[in-house]
Amino acid sequence: MERIPLKDARFRIIGYVDIAPNGDKTLRNERLQILGYYKKNLNITQDARLFTVGRGDILTSLLR
Repeated sequence: MERIPLKDARFRIIGYVDIAPNGDKTLRNERLQILGYYKKNLNITQDARLFTVGRGDILTSLLR
């Protein structure tokens, strides 16, 4: 699994995206709490409670 840090304009880490070998992604905040998931085979984005929030990879929209 690959972990990619997400940074703001001041280069502070605001979250992470974990990418699985099958293309699924998990979004985490700076404290590593899960914010959402992207399921590649279904092409949907889900929040931490597994409610579908949209089609496609819109994970970063879950960052606040």
